[in-house]
Amino acid sequence: MKMPLLLMISLAVALSASPSFAADDKIVKAERQKAQKLRQQHKNDRNNEIRDASKSFREFARDLKKEYQEKARDLDTEFKLQQVDMNAERNAKMVETEVDLRQKINQLMLNPNNSSDEAAVEQLKTDMKTYSDQIFEIKKQAAMEQHREFIDNEQKKHQLLNERDETALAMASDLGLRSQYEPILATPIGDGLTKQEKSWNEREKKEVAKLFKSNQRLLGEFLYGKELRQWEIENKREDFDLKMQKKSELQALNLEQTFYSSALMQSSSGAEFDQEAFNKRMSELQKQNQLIGIKFKKIHDKNRIKRNEKRREIVTIK
Repeated sequence: MKMPLLLMISLAVALSASPSFAADDKIVKAERQKAQKLRQQHKNDRNNEIRDASKSFREFARDLKKEYQEKARDLDTEFKLQQVDMNAERNAKMVETEVDLRQKINQLMLNPNNSSDEAAVEQLKTDMKTYSDQIFEIKKQAAMEQHREFIDNEQKKHQLLNERDETALAMASDLGLRSQYEPILATPIGDGLTKQEKSWNEREKKEVAKLFKSNQRLLGEFLYGKELRQWEIENKREDFDLKMQKKSELQALNLEQTFYSSALMQSSSGAEFDQEAFNKRMSELQKQNQLIGIKFKKIHDKNRIKRNEKRREIVTIK
């Protein structure tokens, strides 16, 4: 025989209100409260440990950076002293060769016979270009050698700083600042998780992710330092190549300006001279000079924008 619905409901209400059910509910509630207090205590302990570890790391990193900064400064000082000697020796050799070539150029420009006919003028241009190119090559090779020495010194400093970064990150690992923290989660008691316990678990998962990212920011320069320094060296190489390319393009224009200036000087001594053609050509040379400047400024400006974005990408904590 089926039990009437009203009787079943009455029986359920009576059982839930019985002393045994009330006692069980009270025990579960007490256990949940005890577990909540324990979770909060564990969270407080974790936060205190992270705070102490972060403080210890900052103090360690400050002293470490100071130590390696002094080592890098010593390398720079030693390099600059060596560079003074190397530059003096290199410049002495350059001057000797350059003076000899410039004397030949001056003799060509001041020789009135070189402006007597078209063939002589063309030969003058050819000879001037030959000697001028030789002077430029001497300077270019010297600049390239100096740049190589500069990059070598930068790489020595980078080796020091890479060592510094590894030391700092090892200390961070010892202090527990590089590990992912395990969330302190509520576990079911009684008939499952309460709404408050579910909310706690969600917040805790977000909290440990936030703590890890905060530690990454604390370690930032030691994490991305090696990549950033290598990228900066590549930029310096690129900038030097562009600088030499610009000088190379200006070299031919400067030589021609020198040639026409020589022609103007010779005109004062009675040599035949076309002033209108001179002015027209000089204006064209000045225009080309400005266009070269504009072209390389455009490259420089674009590089600056791209590099700002690339730098932001490197140093941004993922």
